[in-house]
Amino acid sequence: MKQHYKITPEGRGPEPTDQEIARYRDPKRLVYNYHRATRSLHRRPLYKDPKAFIALLIIVLMAWFISEVSDDRHPKPAPDAREQTD
Repeated sequence: MKQHYKITPEGRGPEPTDQEIARYRDPKRLVYNYHRATRSLHRRPLYKDPKAFIALLIIVLMAWFISEVSDDRHPKPAPDAREQTD
């Protein structure tokens, strides 16, 4: 996000009043954003978390097994007699 600065000969604009500042102040949102930002810094990657890695491995192996089983159920068509003579 780029910040746009406006420089004028008159100087800075009017300062916000205390009521305007209080309207934008939200301490709960500030704490939420802080915890969300710091929590993501200390997460372990999936390949270093043993439980998540094993769960991911099991899912991949089951998908591979199901694809192999589904291939075996559909018989391959027999080659034509014309193809065998070539």
